[in-house]
Amino acid sequence: MDEAPLAALRDDPIDWRYKGFPTTTPPPTPATVAERGWSLLAGDLPLPVIALREDAVTANIATMRAFCATHDASLAPHGKTTMAPELFRRQLEAGAWAITVATVAQARVCAAFGVPRVLIANEVVDPAGLAWIGAGQRGGTEVWLLVDAPAGVERIAASRAAGDPPVRVLVEIGMPDGRAGAREHAAQDAAARAAHAAEGIVLCGVAGWEGHIHGDDPAVVEARVDTYLGEVRAALERFAAAGLLDEADEIVASAGGSAWFDRVAAVLRPQIDRPVRLVLRSGCTVTHDEGLYRRLSPFERGRIGDGALVPALEAWSSVLSQPEPGLAILGMGKRDVPFDIDLPVPRWVVRDGAIAAIGECAVVALNDQHAFLRGTAADGLVPGDVVVCGVSHPCTAFDKWRLLPLVDAERRVTGAVHTLF
Repeated sequence: MDEAPLAALRDDPIDWRYKGFPTTTPPPTPATVAERGWSLLAGDLPLPVIALREDAVTANIATMRAFCATHDASLAPHGKTTMAPELFRRQLEAGAWAITVATVAQARVCAAFGVPRVLIANEVVDPAGLAWIGAGQRGGTEVWLLVDAPAGVERIAASRAAGDPPVRVLVEIGMPDGRAGAREHAAQDAAARAAHAAEGIVLCGVAGWEGHIHGDDPAVVEARVDTYLGEVRAALERFAAAGLLDEADEIVASAGGSAWFDRVAAVLRPQIDRPVRLVLRSGCTVTHDEGLYRRLSPFERGRIGDGALVPALEAWSSVLSQPEPGLAILGMGKRDVPFDIDLPVPRWVVRDGAIAAIGECAVVALNDQHAFLRGTAADGLVPGDVVVCGVSHPCTAFDKWRLLPLVDAERRVTGAVHTLF
């Protein structure tokens, strides 16, 4: 990655622009903030704040690196989870093959920080977005993207300027009631043939997304995931047999959200006469969580024994009021924490600098800036206590914070991470 923009982030003053940090004169920077000795347990940071456990992030990156090494897979973590160049750097240094994104806007951030390869796991059809792909590649960023129809291929081909580097594409394989992606064999083959025939476009493989498959019975869901991944694999095998991948300098089969990447590693291995790079796009593994992925991660389901992922995000908020028995009002809300899948999960209470497990209680509702904590443990809280919660779905946690404090196991601030949504 490019050192200059990363250095600019390290030297960015932590001032009034960033909630969750004290305003001091002179302000620290991420490079110097550890010198202030700030501690969440000592109450040095204004609440609410989501803190990022540095030890957990480091462990999670190492765990996924080990998983990929053991299972002969590459990781292209989905950057839209964090949109944090400082974390992208750590993931790339740990061997990530690329950074995945969902939009051209996100790809532009990666390119600005010198990410060498970006996989846009989406179709790009708008003129301005397609024009950037050419500019991004001329600037040194290798851009891959998805197609699912000849019309999309035609738009990519028409957007290319003379002398532009070739655009590598993967045919997205869809499913009934899914999102984008060619559903039927005929549509998949048509997209592949169009990409193979188009000047300046190189068909390099297939991509899918199994995360759309849900259900109450994990065994049924797993069977459906395996069936779908088998269809993705079969599509690549058809393309190879038809000679449609002959021009590819590297063949890729990609899938793998943060819940079923173990099945991707087991099932999505095409049998063709050329090497195939299996690329996982698991993004939430860098932080894990206390909700959705604690329930669904292969490590949590006991399906793999390659280590464990550790929840790295903690939401800290003050008890503002105890207006009635069994209810405490916390000073955090929808502006601060994710709520699209699960509400925050209370884990600890802090009083006078001491942290302890919290008793029986749950966050039952959120307003914009308030959380409703109910349960027997709420009766033991008083205004000024601090409740520490785990969160569910990291993708909608990072986007609420422009800067997150990095903290060590003792909750001392060791640095800060920018997000660029």
